[in-house]
Parts: sequence; structure tokens; C-alpha cells
Amino acid sequence: MKKQQDRIKLVKEISKAANLYRTNLVGKQFMYVFDNRYIEVLYKASSFRHLTGVDTYLSAKQYYRYAAKNVLSASQIYFNKNHPYDLAVRKVKHLSNLATMASSENFMLEEITTDTKQYKFGTTDLKFTLCMNKELDDFGNEKGDCYIVESLRDEDCFSRSKDAYVVTHIFSKPNDVKQYTDLLFMDSSASMTDLSENIKCLLVPELLKNN
Repeated sequence: MKKQQDRIKLVKEISKAANLYRTNLVGKQFMYVFDNRYIEVLYKASSFRHLTGVDTYLSAKQYYRYAAKNVLSASQIYFNKNHPYDLAVRKVKHLSNLATMASSENFMLEEITTDTKQYKFGTTDLKFTLCMNKELDDFGNEKGDCYIVESLRDEDCFSRSKDAYVVTHIFSKPNDVKQYTDLLFMDSSASMTDLSENIKCLLVPELLKNN
């Protein structure tokens, strides 16, 4: 009985996280500036299922849609050796903090190696890490310039990465807008004048005037 109650409670937390994910991350593009360079990042709806750490027979799109609409049921998720319940609980708890990490102090990790996969970049707040790679087509070719958040690790991943850098600026914009419209975070030791010209040209002029 307790296991069923635990699943019901977890599903409620997943739905809550899905709504935060939809409101704050999906449909937007983010630019992380570090080490005098930058990467552009997308949080895709289809990535949400994997980030929660549960197993399900639902497709990635169905799972996200059901969770975001608060109609995901406890009978639609399950756990096994590769998707343990305790890890899913920790991952879902971190998911609720994704929007905060996208607009606050964090580190950029480069060349992360896990037991099962390699990731080009990842961001961490020292509690968890979001791992990213370029999206590939069926032939292994990169589909775009942006990195896609693919995995949530319940660790800081410093020991798994080749290099680590302080993120100095984080910008965001709606997907259908060419230039970045919002400054979400700027490190206390940084300024807008520190940005290279190739980064400045990606920002709306108002950002440079007002900061």
C-alpha cells in the first residue's frame, strides 16, 4: 500500500515539475557565457521524461504532455534496476530547481564522462548536473547549433569532467526571436563590457544600454 502511495506522491511532484519546466524553460533558448565563449541551450519537451528518472511505456511526448496536464497516473510509471525509485525521487526534487539554476550562479563543465555516455557540456550548482550534447539525426549529423539538455545527474560531476568554468552571464529569449532579450544572471565579478563583440551582436541593444 505504501508503495502505491509513494508513486502517487511522486506523480504529483512530476506534474508540478513539468509545469515549471513548461512555464520557464520550454519554448525558450538560453545562452551561457563562460571562459570568454558561449553555448546556446534548449530544454526540449521530449527530454523531460528522461530527466525524471522513471520508466514508463509512454512515449517521451506523451509522458510530458500527461505530466504537464496533471493527468499522469501512478500506474503509468514504474521502477527497476536501471530506474530505481530512490534515484527518481531525488531527480524529480532537483527538477523543481531547474528554472532557478537557469538564472543563478553555476559552473559550466566540459567533456563529462559517465559510466554509459559522454557529454560535451554540463551545468551544475554543486547539488546536481544537467548534461548536454548536440542533437543528432539518424545519420549521426548535428541537427542544429544548440545543445540539448539530455540527462540529470544527482551529483556535481566535477570529478567526471575535463574542465570547469564559472558561468559569467546567462541570457534567454523566446525561440521565435533572433536576439536575446533577457539577462537572467551576471556574476558579481563580470560586466556587460566584458562580453566579446560576437556575443554582443546576439543581444538586443536595450540589454547593453541598461546594464
